[in-house]
Amino acid sequence: MESMIKEWSVFLDKCLERRIQPDLFAAAVAQLHAKSPLPGRKLAALVLRPRVAGSNNIDPRSIVFLEQLLALKKVDASDVLTLTFLYSKDRLPVKTGDEKPTKEAQWDNPPELEEIVFHRLHKAFAAEERPINNTEGLRTLIVLTRWMQAMVTSHTSDSMIQAMAGIQQPQQHSINVREGLAMLVIGVVENSKILRILNNPKGKDIRKNFIQSFSSFIPFLSNNSGGSHQSLQLAERLELSQKRHDFYEKLPNVNGEENGNAGLEVAALQLDAVMELPQVNTRAGLYIFLNALLVARPLTDDFIIINHLHSRYKLEAQNMATDLITAAFDVLANAMYRSEPPQTMFYLKSFLINKVPLLLAQLTGSIFPMTVEMCITQALSHVDPHAFPSFSQGFDDIMGSNNNSLSDVRQDFLNACALHALIPTGTVERLLGEAPMQGPPSKRYERKELLNQCKSNFDKVSTFIDELESLDGNAGAIVAAVTDFIAHLCETQTTMYLKQLSSLLFKKPQAMDVMLQFTSPASILRPLCQFLDDWHYDSDQGEYQPVYDEFGAILVLVMAFIHRYDLTYHDIGIGHDTFIAKLLKRGHHSMLPDQLSEEQGKHLGNWLKGLYDADKEGLSNEVFASCRPQDFYLIVPTLFRQTVVACSTGVLSFESVKGGLEYLGETFLLPSLIEGLTWMASYALLQTHNDLDAMIRIFNEVILTTPSSGDAQAMHSTIIAMVSSRLEKCFRTLQRREPNRTTLEPFIQAIKVHAYYERSVYASLKEVDQWTNAPNSTLNSSIRHTIQQLSQWASTSSLQPNPPGYTHRQIYASLKMLGATRTLRAVVDEVKAQTDTGNGAAALDIGVSIICAPTVEDSPITVDWVGSSIPAPPQQRNHMNLREMLKQEFESAANLVATDPLTAETIVRLHRRVEAHFASLGEAGLQAPPINIPSVNIADMQSQTISDDLNRAIDDAAAATVVDDISNMDNKALQRSMDELTGPEGLDLSSIGMGNGDAGAGDMSTDLGNLPDLNLGDMGSMGMDMDMDMNMDMGGGGGDDDWGLDFDNM
Repeated sequence: MESMIKEWSVFLDKCLERRIQPDLFAAAVAQLHAKSPLPGRKLAALVLRPRVAGSNNIDPRSIVFLEQLLALKKVDASDVLTLTFLYSKDRLPVKTGDEKPTKEAQWDNPPELEEIVFHRLHKAFAAEERPINNTEGLRTLIVLTRWMQAMVTSHTSDSMIQAMAGIQQPQQHSINVREGLAMLVIGVVENSKILRILNNPKGKDIRKNFIQSFSSFIPFLSNNSGGSHQSLQLAERLELSQKRHDFYEKLPNVNGEENGNAGLEVAALQLDAVMELPQVNTRAGLYIFLNALLVARPLTDDFIIINHLHSRYKLEAQNMATDLITAAFDVLANAMYRSEPPQTMFYLKSFLINKVPLLLAQLTGSIFPMTVEMCITQALSHVDPHAFPSFSQGFDDIMGSNNNSLSDVRQDFLNACALHALIPTGTVERLLGEAPMQGPPSKRYERKELLNQCKSNFDKVSTFIDELESLDGNAGAIVAAVTDFIAHLCETQTTMYLKQLSSLLFKKPQAMDVMLQFTSPASILRPLCQFLDDWHYDSDQGEYQPVYDEFGAILVLVMAFIHRYDLTYHDIGIGHDTFIAKLLKRGHHSMLPDQLSEEQGKHLGNWLKGLYDADKEGLSNEVFASCRPQDFYLIVPTLFRQTVVACSTGVLSFESVKGGLEYLGETFLLPSLIEGLTWMASYALLQTHNDLDAMIRIFNEVILTTPSSGDAQAMHSTIIAMVSSRLEKCFRTLQRREPNRTTLEPFIQAIKVHAYYERSVYASLKEVDQWTNAPNSTLNSSIRHTIQQLSQWASTSSLQPNPPGYTHRQIYASLKMLGATRTLRAVVDEVKAQTDTGNGAAALDIGVSIICAPTVEDSPITVDWVGSSIPAPPQQRNHMNLREMLKQEFESAANLVATDPLTAETIVRLHRRVEAHFASLGEAGLQAPPINIPSVNIADMQSQTISDDLNRAIDDAAAATVVDDISNMDNKALQRSMDELTGPEGLDLSSIGMGNGDAGAGDMSTDLGNLPDLNLGDMGSMGMDMDMDMNMDMGGGGGDDDWGLDFDNM
């Protein structure tokens, strides 16, 4: 054995010294292993052993060799993990004052190596490539159990020492190693083969000891994150696995035997007996619901709203209508107090004036008796008089001194109600308390009549679109007619009218807002996207530039909707291979010359010559004729890249570039600025080029230069608005990097007018600062404060008419930054706290309202828009929502009864109320979707059989681990794992270089003389031409790209 160890040691050292290629190494290993079959533990020890005392460097080639040995199955995962732990600082014993540190303690590997090994093995376990057999799985569990315990002990000790030294934050490499181990544990506990081992009754001792370490490791990871968002995500992921697989310690009974089931049964009985709090429909509950519908892309589907009201109020039709009106006024008042921009104020006014009367009309048509006039009277008596003053009080506002004036809102709402025959026109003055400034519209529009007018006289379309901004109650019919007319024009291929209609709409973002309050995005956009996808030149086409003009106007309208409401091609309901889908996925990425197809290269050359060739007259008809618009827009970022690089290197003069950019200021090519500016905003932030000066000059031409024609100006303004948020981030980042560069400020000022163009769920930096910058405030505590304010307002709303500040973006931000688990904890904790103060009924209603609120993504209930001409496609699911997380918490609530009974009771009450709400939705006619928790396991996990010696292997491992103390179990198990490595004769580490860092002195030619098929004489010339870029000098050691890991989708 000793001679084999010596032979392998010399072989590996020489391979590292001469930097041999991986394929050559694999061939040499196969031949040498056939001659000298060294066990895997010993082989792993020779590869992973430290070669220099106290070194913090890793030899990348040793990692590559380890990969090859794993692939060749000469070592397995437990071998690698055992030896990595053997040489880890985590395993080094804590010295007492009487002991002298030994030299051996200095021989450990840097933490970067551990992190790389963790990531590599995580990938193997997550993909079910390992364990290959039961022995590998058992040994892996034993070492992981010991390592988790050792890491908790050693890192906690280090943290205490650092705290005593005044160091508050843990070192980054410590955080990286913790996260690496967490990744590996996740891969292991979600591996079907490992789970079979853990769930086998004969392996109860292995399971018990693993769970003890696992249970201590999760809070350690969460509480010592050092501000790392990834650590918190991993801790949540581990908690999820703990709940799913019941990895909880079972408390012993009086006889010392586990009696976990009996204890949980008692706890479950206690939870079943939790008393319900009185059910109240607070004013805040519906206020939260409408906020959620209107905070970003409108989710104001009639069926969603009506069924929510029926579920909430049952047969109380009068209260249902009254509270709906009150909540709509409250949302508008809240926006005014929050100083929301004028476009948002208009958007919320439109909902109150155009949408609410239609909802009331549906409610009055039900079987439940209701007097709308009485409902309106009661609702107006509840609203804040300071937010909605009378005309006499708000005369100055009406005259224009305040763009956000709400003094005319009550009148407009009552006129809309009169328009829809909900109240007599004569009652408007009595309900207002003064004479109205104007009456309702003379006529209530009908959808079919408007559509026929549009078909017979296209000029009517312009009139109707203008009327969308009138706020008179007729918007619903107009939206339906315009949506139908768009579909009609697409079916009849009437491109000229489509171009004009698109130009009318994309320059009126407020009209777009109103449209999406009444119909699904798919109803408007899917016909247009299909039309663009099928666009082709006619055989008798003469002039091709007008084709680009028509195509471009329609494209700008589609992209305006997509950018304003943060839509994906899934939201529109189109396939991934359609033109718009391709444009969204890769339309802002430039391509290198070797990535272009032959046809794309030809198109690019024609456009570059047409735009910048000074010897020609300019863009000829042939350039347009040779390239379809769809093909052109997919190469726009590459065209911009070539332009920037050519201008920066002097290949093109700026005058030539300027002349070419003038073409992009015309309507037939203006849409190219959407993808072009998006690419430039990303490229400008890269610090790997010297093209910034040229880019600033190009930015100046395309942003600050105003096109000549009115149509081009409107289109240019819309396009700049679409990309304004990306441009602002780019310019402000560059400004921070180069504060002396004064040319950036004009760009920032130019796009400032478009600051609120996007209507998405993302909170602004100002909002996040407000939630987190107060003393002792975090996002978690700010949510609790919001629920506290809403709960108190719900109890005193009759005395305090103005609503507390609220935006559902706060919930979205918490879900994005903290995750569903911690967001739900904030809700549960505050509902529990309010229950302690006697305000539990109101707080419970608010918590339920937040959890049940529809959302743009991962919604607890689908917004189907079933009444639209094209219903919304099924929503894409990426993460767990609050309802699903509450379901998880409820299933494990019994475990909390002994330690935190009030939290357990709160979870039970919330879960009962939430599920009752969705069950009621189903009864009301809108079937709530079943709980469908997104899988957090690896995709397509397959059940694979493990070898027949499962029970025998578990018997052996369990028999060897029947001890009372986990430390003893781990030490014995690890020692057994080491026995094979050291052997009865022992492994003299000093003989292979451990004593002095010497690589060993042997003659490579002598030891490898029996490998006739390999010519190793030329190995010395081989460099580091590796197949993978290991980037071993980075602080964390091995990024996600190195190992194919995707941490973003954890």
